[in-house]
Amino acid sequence: MSAIRGVTPQHVLDVVARWFDDNGVAHGRRPVTAAQPEDVCVSGAEGWSTVSWPAYFAPRDLAASQALSRELHAVVSTVATTTDEGWSHTLVGCGTVLDRFHSYPAGLAWDDGDVAALATEWSGDHELVARVFGVPACGVRRHFCQATTATRDHPGRDRDGYLGLWSALGIRVDDATPYAVLAVDAAWQRLPA
Repeated sequence: MSAIRGVTPQHVLDVVARWFDDNGVAHGRRPVTAAQPEDVCVSGAEGWSTVSWPAYFAPRDLAASQALSRELHAVVSTVATTTDEGWSHTLVGCGTVLDRFHSYPAGLAWDDGDVAALATEWSGDHELVARVFGVPACGVRRHFCQATTATRDHPGRDRDGYLGLWSALGIRVDDATPYAVLAVDAAWQRLPA
């Protein structure tokens, strides 16, 4: 899921549709009341537009977020969640990844030897994120804690943990009004991951 500040849902929808066009993926509109998990849903609330990507779309959401940020000259906050392996947050500005955080780096590792390096690589910079969004760093810092394999019940393993971060950044997904739904051809699954 991605959130874009200060851009209308229509502008976001236009860029998302163009991104799928540029990648050779067919799409069409669907009534918002008939949205499916494999659809792209664009919503808006309180100066934010949000994009719900198809199920299992990550990491393609990062390429799409970079295009959104670059074309709309906007900051994009993108999160990805898993059932048991936490959540990640990527901050994109002007098409460039500015920061990334993962709440459970062990979930990214192929073997235990990679975990420490991944924890560092995905530790995030809460002060940078707070500055970009113009919010107090102390409200953001508490969401930048990483779970380990030894802390099974750590809140970092909660797939919805990003909602606290987004709330601290002023992003309110619960209040978002559905704007449009793109039914996207399953060919997106052939896009490079």
